Amino acid sequence: MVTCQPLYTGYNMSMNYEFLGGNLALDFANTVHSHGMVDPCDDLKTAADLVEWAAQAGLLRDREARQVGRARDDEVRFRRAVALRELLYEIFSRAAQGKRPRREALQALQGLYRNATRHAEFQVEANHYRLTWSAIDPLERVSQEIIRSAADLLTSEALTRVRQCSGETCSWLFVDSSRNGMRRWCDMQACGNRAKVRRFRRNLGRVVGTSSRRGG
Repeated sequence: MVTCQPLYTGYNMSMNYEFLGGNLALDFANTVHSHGMVDPCDDLKTAADLVEWAAQAGLLRDREARQVGRARDDEVRFRRAVALRELLYEIFSRAAQGKRPRREALQALQGLYRNATRHAEFQVEANHYRLTWSAIDPLERVSQEIIRSAADLLTSEALTRVRQCSGETCSWLFVDSSRNGMRRWCDMQACGNRAKVRRFRRNLGRVVGTSSRRGG
């Protein structure tokens, strides 16, 4: 799982991001670790970080990634993307608790979606069409793709399957696609195993404490 990294100042694919959310909007929200906790960690500190994340998410081609992330306007778009990320986390963390979004948050996303769809185009692909976003600026298009994914999730039955990781220091969101709908961890190999280790140590401590009292 991604951890805090030094300030990143260029596009070199040095960080390997994980995409465990099952939806692009959730993956984007998950670029903050321990969200809302005492010591959160942000993977996206600069526009260049956003470019790298978008490239690994398949939203930017290599040529595009090399061209963006350094211009003055890119910093403005980066800050907008960070604000979008906070909005998505608020909306979907509430969904994970079985709560509806706040009216103001939903209206904000509606406004962003309405603006994004002005750039939508149908593009032929094999024997069908797909919706693409024709914004000239690559970073703007990245945000549009994230907004579309958020809208798709909000308007689907999968919304009832949005969960938040049960890890003590993890805030990641994901769509629970398990058959029984009881998935608790963003990643069983990481947060799930850590929880098992903590539980084992607590149980072991109780056993040792009980044995000591009996021996005394």
